[in-house]
Amino acid sequence: MYKKSPKIIACTALLFLVGYSFSSICPSSANNNEKAKMTEDMGSIPSTATDLSTEGFGFEVHGKVQGVNFRKYTQQKANSLDLLGWVRNTPIGTVVGEAVSPANSNAKAETLEEMKHWLQHIGSPMSRIDKVEFSTLTDAQLDKTREEGVFKQIRHSRRL
Repeated sequence: MYKKSPKIIACTALLFLVGYSFSSICPSSANNNEKAKMTEDMGSIPSTATDLSTEGFGFEVHGKVQGVNFRKYTQQKANSLDLLGWVRNTPIGTVVGEAVSPANSNAKAETLEEMKHWLQHIGSPMSRIDKVEFSTLTDAQLDKTREEGVFKQIRHSRRL
């Protein structure tokens, strides 16, 4: 028999802990509500959101968000909240977009916060959200999105 070194023991323990915590956090059978609850229990996902407009925001979602219908579900969620904007894939594997409240909306802040929460913690059923970056939109961006009057998926990189 050989003697196990402290490095091997530490590495084995670390692999066990990482494997255990990953399987307990992201079981394959977890539904969206369970995913959101587990994520909330862990704390919030890193975000660069600070003092964003109550009119709308830009976002970039990192993780496994392409090839899992993330844009489709984002559009459905935005439509259910009566938000305007767009969403598209990027060449680097993220999803970007804008979410804007209609000019006549009474529940702007609450609706936008619900959309931010959805982007950070829920996403599409097969997605894995690692990080979401939020940005403030200019008045020109807000006006342009409101003029279009819908929340749409952009299938090609027309907006950069």
